[in-house]
Amino acid sequence: MELKKVIAVRTAKTVYRDGDKAIKVFGDEYKKSDILNEALNQARVEETGIPMPKLIEVCKLDGKWAIVSDYIEGKTLQQLMDENPAKTE
Repeated sequence: MELKKVIAVRTAKTVYRDGDKAIKVFGDEYKKSDILNEALNQARVEETGIPMPKLIEVCKLDGKWAIVSDYIEGKTLQQLMDENPAKTE
């Protein structure tokens, strides 16, 4: 995997695009259990049938935890919430 194209930066995490994959790399302050919990939550949402990026793997890249998912073109959840604040509750 190549971590060259940054598509999002958040506090202590960076999301990269590598072809048809999105790689979310977490900072050192994240515990293994936090990463695995996020991956579990993503897998649970996948099982509902809601269209979303499919979880591919949880791994370590250059000593940092990462979640690899399919890359899907479109708006982020944050963008949708910002555009539709009445629907966020």
